[in-house]
Amino acid sequence: MLKTILLNPLEQNAKKVTDLLNQLTQEYQQLLKYDKTLLLATFPLNEQTLSILEEIDLITTDLRGYASQIAINQTIQSPEQALKNLRFLQILENRSLGEIYFFQNEKFPVTYQYLQKLDYLKLLLIDWLTSQS
Repeated sequence: MLKTILLNPLEQNAKKVTDLLNQLTQEYQQLLKYDKTLLLATFPLNEQTLSILEEIDLITTDLRGYASQIAINQTIQSPEQALKNLRFLQILENRSLGEIYFFQNEKFPVTYQYLQKLDYLKLLLIDWLTSQS
């Protein structure tokens, strides 16, 4: 006989965050395997910006940090500041990432899906933080 476990909305959201964090960790390796060379060739580094992979890494690191805190501690340090940071983070406002997402998604399907999930994780984190208030 299967037991049904009911989670409250906050626990459900925390589980979604944790599950998505695990997916992103695996999918980042696929991104590097399949799209890395073409990404670097299509979006070459110029003197004043980071490479496209460095941009993705920075966003990923920020979101993973928040998601890991939820997964491990069921809390986020400085929640008000975290919420402010997440609301300010505009993933697709980055010119190169927006180009991939809106115009070259068929050329970079792995990166496109990864960006979708990053954005979804950001929204889940915002939802989790606002439900804490």
